[in-house]
Amino acid sequence: MCRATTLCCFKCAGWFDKEGVESCRTCGDWKCPHCGSCLCSLTLDGKKIAIAYMATYENLLRELTGESYDFGRHRRVLKEIGVGRKIVTKGRVS
Repeated sequence: MCRATTLCCFKCAGWFDKEGVESCRTCGDWKCPHCGSCLCSLTLDGKKIAIAYMATYENLLRELTGESYDFGRHRRVLKEIGVGRKIVTKGRVS
């Protein structure tokens, strides 16, 4: 589960509190209450960038707290962009 309580939309860059906000059944992302966007709203390259930033952020938190993020909620997007869950949770230089 995403540990941040306040999120920034990848589409409109508006900040919002995720509590009470609907998550998308297709991509698993939170739907922005300002513009209605989620990962589904992004291009393929945009999805890759968003997932890379999410993985980097979650890796930092894992290094600091020892807790891992389960990217399973984003499995459809990961499949679409050709990236496996193990890759985004690895957090090691290859």
